[in-house]
Amino acid sequence: MQLNLLLRQQFVLLVRVLRLVPHPVYLPGVVGGMTSRAPGRHHKVQGNEEHQVKAINAVGLVKAYSATPVLQGIDLSVEAGAVVALLGPNGAGKTSLVEILEGHRMRTGGHLSVLGLDPADRRDFRLLRRRMGVVLQQTMLEPGISSRDLLRRQASYYAHPMDLGEVLRKVGLEDKQNGLVRTLSGGMRRRLDIALALVGHPEILFLDEPTTGLDPLSRRNIRELIREVNSSGTTVILTSHDLDEVQDLADTIHVLAAGQFIASGSPENIIAGSHSTTQVRFLLSGIEQASLPTGGQVSGGFVHYETHDQDQLMAALQRWSSETDQPIQGLTVIPPSLDDAYANLLEPAATTGGK
Repeated sequence: MQLNLLLRQQFVLLVRVLRLVPHPVYLPGVVGGMTSRAPGRHHKVQGNEEHQVKAINAVGLVKAYSATPVLQGIDLSVEAGAVVALLGPNGAGKTSLVEILEGHRMRTGGHLSVLGLDPADRRDFRLLRRRMGVVLQQTMLEPGISSRDLLRRQASYYAHPMDLGEVLRKVGLEDKQNGLVRTLSGGMRRRLDIALALVGHPEILFLDEPTTGLDPLSRRNIRELIREVNSSGTTVILTSHDLDEVQDLADTIHVLAAGQFIASGSPENIIAGSHSTTQVRFLLSGIEQASLPTGGQVSGGFVHYETHDQDQLMAALQRWSSETDQPIQGLTVIPPSLDDAYANLLEPAATTGGK
């Protein structure tokens, strides 16, 4: 029973990987492509902006499995050259949404265009897969081929691929380019996944947990690479449970729960609208606890405050310090993070069994 389930899961993954191949040849890994370049965030858009094709335009997307709704009227507009993060807990419908955008799953209803093409249309999908790159959360790389040969074969399908040496350098695999895939560590294989997605100069890049399994230095290098790719005009769609990564990279975040977006905006706006608190603490040394402003908690030799209004609290502490002649020592102010905001947003939300 378990063996049959595992085989089915592997077959589904294999089919998804094969659909990424721009030609009818088995090519494990990921795919990138190029036709015309999309204007990036730092590039001036020429002509009438109203006539620019959006990277993604989805209206009323619906997905249901039998009688179970998973996506309930999703509207999503992504400008060319943006970095957009899709967040959501397990079961929120995030995987279904991303697979519909990539053309790997059919929608039940609604309208969708990616780079001006409908991923659900067979002819459009053949064109689209030459123009997009995908880094899956799990991929299947041939173990008996070298990194360079795998990249060379991938690059051969595109009119204007990146230089292989440049790609290998960008992902830190120069020293391993002649080694077989089976000899690479998990982190190195992840970097090879990303190289395969980039070699074709994609106009839109889907990244599913791109830094999973990487050491801190490699994670930082991959983030820099994502910024570099985006600055050249590539639209990036990111899904990640690393919210520090999301906060660092994304222009816009959409939080999905129970098949609907419950929050959308910049990282700063998401945090501001989540009612998360700022943490303030300072040393208790020499301070009479009874004299402290209301709301302070004492623990481990520190005074702790939580507040929704940092300015008001700091003004109150300054008045208290001046009136009591008590210096505030070791002051630390920790503003709310995206992680805090995400947790607060999802506390009242419940999923409905999405995928």
